[in-house]
Amino acid sequence: MHSVFLYHAIRAGMDMGIVNAGQLEVYDQIPEELREAVEDVILNRREDGTERLLDIAPKYQGDGKAAAAEDLTWREQPVNKRLEHALVKGITDYIIEDTE
Repeated sequence: MHSVFLYHAIRAGMDMGIVNAGQLEVYDQIPEELREAVEDVILNRREDGTERLLDIAPKYQGDGKAAAAEDLTWREQPVNKRLEHALVKGITDYIIEDTE
């Protein structure tokens, strides 16, 4: 929700804010179904926006991604790309392994 709000707020002229960037999802990487439902609520586009968001919420509990097997294909990349990916995504599970 925060990523969607910030995306639209910046487009509407917001030019300063304090955020924890490590906890924000990249707007374009939010699943379309979830992004549309959140936008309906944030932008007050639909009368039933809240109910629709609540209906799909269980599917995206936790980190905002649909429950799926963890994709570790990024771990096959060179160490500098793995570190870059981990920094952007806020992944701390492999820090020691990748920095030693």
